[in-house]
Amino acid sequence: MIEEGDTVIIGVSGGADSVCLLFVLLKLREKLGFSPVVVHVNHQVREDAGEDALFVKELCDRWQVPFYQVTADMKAYARERKLSEEEAGRQIRYRAFEDALLMEYEKQKNASEISVSKEEWMAKTKIAVAHNSNDRAETMLFHLFRGTGLKGAAGIRPVNGRIIRPLLAISRKELEDYLIQNGLTWRTDSTNASDDYTRNRIRHHILPYAEKEIVSGCVSHMAQTAGMQSRKFAAARFCI
Repeated sequence: MIEEGDTVIIGVSGGADSVCLLFVLLKLREKLGFSPVVVHVNHQVREDAGEDALFVKELCDRWQVPFYQVTADMKAYARERKLSEEEAGRQIRYRAFEDALLMEYEKQKNASEISVSKEEWMAKTKIAVAHNSNDRAETMLFHLFRGTGLKGAAGIRPVNGRIIRPLLAISRKELEDYLIQNGLTWRTDSTNASDDYTRNRIRHHILPYAEKEIVSGCVSHMAQTAGMQSRKFAAARFCI
């Protein structure tokens, strides 16, 4: 996922998943030889969203990581483009990550820290996001409910172009336990408790029921299945 000399944009919302991602990658940066950059996106959905941004900035100041903040009106963006709010938020985040890469390139170029072309520098960049095995299971179910092939059955892929997901094999409980063991705190997004979003309804009702009443460990089993489908899809594309 990460090679020596890479610049890695790390999407950090302030929630447990992304704080864990940041902490783990920072512990690995010297060993792997990459440069981390944090991007936080404020979707302006909650009144306390500014506190999330401040929390993430304080982490970056403490751990000496470059920090970029992007503010966008997610609901207005969704209305203008006739998108669901979930899809609008996703598009805003990934556009912010790409924009941050360009800003980081210009900053380093102006500081005479790099001498390569923009194309060469961009070829050595990654975008790390904090999806975990629970997210993968939720996405897999969502795709299956709508009807899907190998690609959809893979849920979320660990690598998709420059996008990497280092925590995809880790459950939400495991990463929260890890943060607690290391004395780290995180922010809780109040919208995660709402059933307004499709993913939340799967998260709050379907997966807990399946875990309790059908098969214990179903999330990890689904993650294994998604991984197999991802490899099959990659092999099928290679053959074509």
